[in-house]
Amino acid sequence: MGMILMKLASILLLILTLVVCIIITKLFRLKKLGRNFADLAFPVLVFEYYLITAKTFTHNFLPRLGLALSVLAIILVFFFLLKKRSFYYPKFIKFFWRAGFLLTLVMYIEMITELLVQK
Repeated sequence: MGMILMKLASILLLILTLVVCIIITKLFRLKKLGRNFADLAFPVLVFEYYLITAKTFTHNFLPRLGLALSVLAIILVFFFLLKKRSFYYPKFIKFFWRAGFLLTLVMYIEMITELLVQK
């Protein structure tokens, strides 16, 4: 019963996080400030990723996520230096934050599928 509840909770947390972040972004008109729902959802998804993996698996997957985000940061630094020939910190941080959201979302979905395959 507990594992079924965690499977359901992981799916519902993902959906609710995205919906609530979209509603908050539209309600407070954060788009005018240059923010979108991914800027709000990224830290929440990281926390949920840690919470779900710590409760359901033997070892949490936070090191996996940290390694993936570190590789993403290195790739982005090389991209900015080789393609753009310049490195502007605010632009890098904004790009990393949004790309990190996409990477975390993909890893969260992968974690859900891993959880659903488990007995």
